[in-house]
Amino acid sequence: MRSLIILFLFVSLSSAASAQSLSGPVEGFIFDAPTKSLRAVDGFPGSATFGPALVSGVEYGSVAPHKNYAIAFEDGHCLFVSGLGSGHVSRAPLAGVFGQPDGAVWSSDGTVAILYSFSGNWIQTVAGMPKAPRANTYRNLSVLGGSLSAVAADLDGQQIAIAVHGPKGGVYLTKLNQEFIPLAEMANPIALSFSENGANLYVLDGGGLKLAVITISDWTSQVHPLTGLRDPIAILAGHDTANQPVIFVASGTDRVAAVYSLVSQKIETTIRLGFQPTGLQNLGTNSFALGSRSKLGDPLWLFSTAPRPAVYFVPAAAGAASKGVE
Repeated sequence: MRSLIILFLFVSLSSAASAQSLSGPVEGFIFDAPTKSLRAVDGFPGSATFGPALVSGVEYGSVAPHKNYAIAFEDGHCLFVSGLGSGHVSRAPLAGVFGQPDGAVWSSDGTVAILYSFSGNWIQTVAGMPKAPRANTYRNLSVLGGSLSAVAADLDGQQIAIAVHGPKGGVYLTKLNQEFIPLAEMANPIALSFSENGANLYVLDGGGLKLAVITISDWTSQVHPLTGLRDPIAILAGHDTANQPVIFVASGTDRVAAVYSLVSQKIETTIRLGFQPTGLQNLGTNSFALGSRSKLGDPLWLFSTAPRPAVYFVPAAAGAASKGVE
């Protein structure tokens, strides 16, 4: 009898430990191109690993920031995927989407996604998420006389900014699917990001390697040099650990992740990388992906902003520990 009790306790404790391991912390969800899947990044930067595929056979996907739902394309069909990380992941057809995009950006609250195509020069808004997702009319941007180079949305997706590259290039703003209003002339704008309150739009000028700060209320702008960076390619607005406004910057061929302070108007932190970043994508509350994986053997590189800026990798092999890069 005693041995049966001990066996029962052992099985119970083992089951509890197993359940606990399956419900550990999740840093965020991503679309992983090499495995054509939506999956979780489990754990925290510095000790994170890839979770199992939650949805497989995905040609392209984009997960709402800090949410458990996504837009995905499977066999050419657009789907709204919800319940990532739960016991039941659901997939529902999303009608009216013009075509498979090159990428997507989201409003900060996750209610609106803007699908975009550089090759096709169009954007399309998907709104009403997560309860009632609907695709709005797609918008061809060729009338603006240039090629789409960047897209950004504010907190709730009511303001959408686009950057157009070319001789007539510039930055445009639209509200509630109205016409595009020109905000600034710029031959080579390559990245955009709204401030957290939507009052300012930050523009990365690839021609002058400068950061333009546009005040939406009166369309005035200030320009700040990004001294020390030779190839800035991506920006994201946020705040530091002291809650001061900053711009996170990824710089490509010079292999740098940086933090630009809007208070001091200079780069406060520079992290040298052993790889070339390709972008900045929201993942966790205080972390970004510095690009996407392109091959099965590639790690996923994360830029964590707390407790201090640092870069880590999530190894491709499940179960391996991630390590820091100062």
